[in-house]
Amino acid sequence: MEARYGLEHGAYIWGRSVHNIRIERLWCDVTRGFGHKWSNFFLSLEVSAGLKPDLDAHVWLLHHLFLPAINQDASDWAKTWNEHKIRFDNDRTRSPRDLFFFGMTQNGLRGFDADQEEEEIIKDLDAYGVDWEELHDADVMAHHMEHNADQELDPEALENPFSNDGPHRLSHVEVQEPLCPFSVEYVTQLDTHLALNPHSASRNMNSRRDVWIDALDFCRHLYD
Repeated sequence: MEARYGLEHGAYIWGRSVHNIRIERLWCDVTRGFGHKWSNFFLSLEVSAGLKPDLDAHVWLLHHLFLPAINQDASDWAKTWNEHKIRFDNDRTRSPRDLFFFGMTQNGLRGFDADQEEEEIIKDLDAYGVDWEELHDADVMAHHMEHNADQELDPEALENPFSNDGPHRLSHVEVQEPLCPFSVEYVTQLDTHLALNPHSASRNMNSRRDVWIDALDFCRHLYD
């Protein structure tokens, strides 16, 4: 974010990760909603269906077979989440879609170039942005500790009142797109073969496992 929008623009919130509890809550819900299902699926392929995640060709095949299905699950989950109701202390429950729509109606279109708002007077900076209700949710905090154990600020920086140091590292995952191991002709043959598989359009994970086994076997025989 800072590489894109520059320093001192508020694009990245430095500080202890308890200030990001709402996004932690969201990731927890995403994992429950569909992420855990796919994680278990890939692990099962690795254990008992011949998947070798260190082989680029196997990663490419996973993408080719299942990336559209994962994107569909993400889209379906997002649509459902955008309609769910959120509790507020001094207001009636509203969905994220309602908040987005009525927010634009009340405040106009917003973006990174929005007019500068009046500076908010923050009385308790240490507690600013902390969602105390979610902070005491055991599931959210367990998810946070599992995936963010090394994201806290440097202890030495915390002791220095003049330090503006950030976390040990920023959350960043470099995802290299796997190179296709086949020619266009071979990919066409694979797709034609998959179209004949009765499970190719199924959203059942056992059926998808059969599709993986069938596709992997077909790819191996392409080199025979």
